[in-house]
Amino acid sequence: MLWKRINLEHFDFPNVVSYNKEYIDINNISDKIQLTNNPRNIDLDIDMNDVKGLGDRFISFSKECYNSGIDLSLPRNVKIKEPIIIKFNMDMANPMVIDKNIIVAESGSEATIIFDYSSIKEAEAFHNGLTVVYAKDNTKINIIKIQRMNDLSLNFDSNFAFVEGQGNVNWISVELGSSISGTNYSTFLEGEASESNLSSIYLGDKERKMDLGYSMIHKGPRSLSSIETKGVLKDKSKKVFRGNLDFKRGARHSKGVEEEYVILLDPTVKSDSIPALLCEEDDVEGEHAASAGQIDENRLFYLMSRGLNEREAKKMIIESSFRPIIDKIPFEDFRLIINKEIEGRLMDE
Repeated sequence: MLWKRINLEHFDFPNVVSYNKEYIDINNISDKIQLTNNPRNIDLDIDMNDVKGLGDRFISFSKECYNSGIDLSLPRNVKIKEPIIIKFNMDMANPMVIDKNIIVAESGSEATIIFDYSSIKEAEAFHNGLTVVYAKDNTKINIIKIQRMNDLSLNFDSNFAFVEGQGNVNWISVELGSSISGTNYSTFLEGEASESNLSSIYLGDKERKMDLGYSMIHKGPRSLSSIETKGVLKDKSKKVFRGNLDFKRGARHSKGVEEEYVILLDPTVKSDSIPALLCEEDDVEGEHAASAGQIDENRLFYLMSRGLNEREAKKMIIESSFRPIIDKIPFEDFRLIINKEIEGRLMDE
């Protein structure tokens, strides 16, 4: 579990305080959906042996002690074109977000939900979140999570999706901030031809510690999954990446692919990658790969010969690595926010 991998054995949860700021962007809310800030109670029927994530303590804390969150119901065949935007900006008066988010998508519905977590420079912010998606058949749900909290903050986030036949849940995760960050994404592909794709980028600088756990659990036949992760580590940052493709009995003709590539900018960083392929079914396809390395010297020399200094050249190479995933976010405002945050962290010495 998380506290064992990044030395949080003695972690104590803080006392809960209220979050009193508005966080739902009501300007983009369609009258066709049901959206409230009072999430329903849920009973997560999960075998924790299938989830290599943050563990019961962090999940239970969000379920029982939440101070914010959403409850979203998408009616049958309703397709929402504009994104549903949830913004949490922590400050001195509101330093804590413990959000529980429940999303239920009925058959044939489509929506994109964006969660943006940030904090002002001086706040010692704390975030512990739980997001659960129930995607019925023939749905398409896109969840975009952007975490750009300051270097004094702590971030923990657990995400689960249950996908029925021909449903599709796509995750985009952007991890750029906090001093310690632990995130987990677990998708249960329960129906025939269900699908999930997870695309993520992360940037570790200074003495940041990150624990990233991504799991695709195939249960239905002909289910499809992919995990694509791009990262950069600099200074004395540390990262543990655990990617799991888990094919349960009955998931015949299913296919899963996972890959992680991390650029190591300094010899003082630490990167652990643990891709795993688990299989109880014979007729499946699973591919996994993880690689880590420094910036290609020939490429760096070429860019510097065109007039860039070393920092500018490295920044361009890193941005080009991240760009295919950032470009999957179909909203320019958020792409600009992410690019600005990356630039600030890369150029900060």
